[in-house]
Amino acid sequence: MQTRSDSHAQGIDVSHWQGSIDWKKVRAAGKSFVFIKATEGTRYQDDHFLSYFKGAKSAGLLVGAYHFTRAAKPAEVKAEIDHFLTVIGLAGGLDAFDLPFVLDIETKEAGTRANVTATVRAWVDEFRRRTGKYPLIYTYPSFIEGYLDNSLKDVPLWYAYYSHVPPGNKAGWKSWEFLQYTSEGKVPGISGNVDLNEYKGSEAELMAAYSKGDSGNNGNSGSPGGSGSAPAWKESGRQWLIDQAGISSDWKAEDPVDIGTLGAILAKLQAKQK
Repeated sequence: MQTRSDSHAQGIDVSHWQGSIDWKKVRAAGKSFVFIKATEGTRYQDDHFLSYFKGAKSAGLLVGAYHFTRAAKPAEVKAEIDHFLTVIGLAGGLDAFDLPFVLDIETKEAGTRANVTATVRAWVDEFRRRTGKYPLIYTYPSFIEGYLDNSLKDVPLWYAYYSHVPPGNKAGWKSWEFLQYTSEGKVPGISGNVDLNEYKGSEAELMAAYSKGDSGNNGNSGSPGGSGSAPAWKESGRQWLIDQAGISSDWKAEDPVDIGTLGAILAKLQAKQK
């Protein structure tokens, strides 16, 4: 994996443990982004999530949200995603966020490597099906070594790596999107320790990748490295056509539709309704 650089954009991640935060001081200290804990499992909502979201946005930071999974098997991921999306909705919905959404996986309720990997894969795939967006995976080296395999290498990585030694490749991952490099950071505007992170490029590159700007691209791409994603309503429509008209799941919500394709879709739907 790539090494850290002094030129990389700097940010933080927070949960209720950080208490009251002066977000203007955080931004003035050079932090350009933040990931905020939203939910855990199927019931817990971080009680600082909404206030942190509003404060960080108003101070000009790019904002992402993460979910701490407790799913023990693939069948349990839907309820977690339902909960996560409900809470995201309270903050304005998917389009209110700049950074990718995050699946935080660091406990082993799912048991074996095969089952943990299958559960994470199910979470990622279901979230993408529901929203049209790939989440990041947040995890750390020993968890990857013990519980994940290279079938997840297509999912962008937020890597918790606390060493000055350049990180090696892990389970198919050859790069990281974001790197958390300490849990003992000190930042003006926050009392006590806070996790420090950096993006893989400069602040200008971070803004180009994730700031909504005039183009409407929030960087939450439908595929890793993509230039943008279809709105959630388009993804919902795509899924309805898959379920109701039998169109191929290979068809993407952002794909252009010519008159021939539209006719074929309508013909399939009409035939199914007879």
